[in-house]
Amino acid sequence: MKKSILALAVLSVFSASAYAQSSVTIYGAVDASLSYTNKIATSGEKTGSLLAMDSGLLKGSRLGVKGVEDLGGGLKAVFTIENGFNVDTGEAGQKGVLWGRQATVGLVGNFGSVLAGRQKDVLDDVGGITSPGDFGGVVSRVHSLNLDRTNGERVNNSIRYNSPDFRGFTGSVIYGFGEEAGKAGSGQSFGLGGLYANGPLNIGLGYFQSKMGDATNASDVNGAAACNGKDPVKNKNGDVCLKTWTLATAYQFGAVKVYGSYSSVKLPLARDGKLNKKTASVSFDAASNGVIGGFDNASSSTWDLGAKYGLTPALSLIGSVQFTRAKFVNNDDGRMTQYSLGAKYDLSKRTTVYTVARHLRSSDMYNVGLSKDRIPGADRGQTAVSAGLIHSF
Repeated sequence: MKKSILALAVLSVFSASAYAQSSVTIYGAVDASLSYTNKIATSGEKTGSLLAMDSGLLKGSRLGVKGVEDLGGGLKAVFTIENGFNVDTGEAGQKGVLWGRQATVGLVGNFGSVLAGRQKDVLDDVGGITSPGDFGGVVSRVHSLNLDRTNGERVNNSIRYNSPDFRGFTGSVIYGFGEEAGKAGSGQSFGLGGLYANGPLNIGLGYFQSKMGDATNASDVNGAAACNGKDPVKNKNGDVCLKTWTLATAYQFGAVKVYGSYSSVKLPLARDGKLNKKTASVSFDAASNGVIGGFDNASSSTWDLGAKYGLTPALSLIGSVQFTRAKFVNNDDGRMTQYSLGAKYDLSKRTTVYTVARHLRSSDMYNVGLSKDRIPGADRGQTAVSAGLIHSF
């Protein structure tokens, strides 16, 4: 009897110890806002304005679960599963994928970390240094419809390695498996880059490329847009359809942070198209010409400059400007410029209210619009004003 009691006591100690060495955390964020947008295409060349509720304007609404287990000797097992959703409708984001924002499992130790699953590449980290870090999705469309990946795109079937911190420098490499039998290169993707953070200075550089694959095997979640110019006769799975890189830097001068970045996007599968400059399509057509991501869009580059001023510990003022130049096969270059101004006020450590105004103008190309469902049609300029609330937990 005494031995049984002793055995139970020992087991309870080990169970308590094992429990103490592992943990699971539920976290998330909910971002809802009201937005007024003008000059939205309706019929013919007519436009109208719209007052609507948006979700995840500055910070994508999400619900996540993450866990860690101490395996001893400095080694830990980790996992993260994160669902994106639209707070305005309750629908799942990321095209309805259950854990659409990320789903990873891996190991962390003195060597760094290795994560496997659905995850973002290092360009998302680099983008966080500049405007996407302050404005979120507000600036993603002028950033070549996020083909430069600075506002976060995912890679399925991927393995990512992150190095430990070397005096402020961290490096990362990611590989996405195409998973098409007999065609090793089909749907593959690859990226690498690094970040340097030392006191007030931040610098980031990242590169990513993806190859053409079928909808079921392409590892780059944004592959359909990146490979939009493919010729069904001349091109085949395994052809490179996207090459993009971004260099970003930021510096904190007391209460003021200034930042800038340059992004380059190349689309090798682009083919000839003709742009009628006197008219514009009523609705955005990803297969059209003279538009970012269209089949004749060969490349684009984006300059992004901005600043954040902490007026008080709770109140921050933010502003940025982006200039994008797009090149088209056998057509003139197109240009887009966006100006954004905003303010954020922290009601608490977890709750923030904000307001943002932005204006996007294009020339010699179709205007991609400030939102994917609010394209300006024949008009070259569009303005939107938003006010919202973010609660994190």
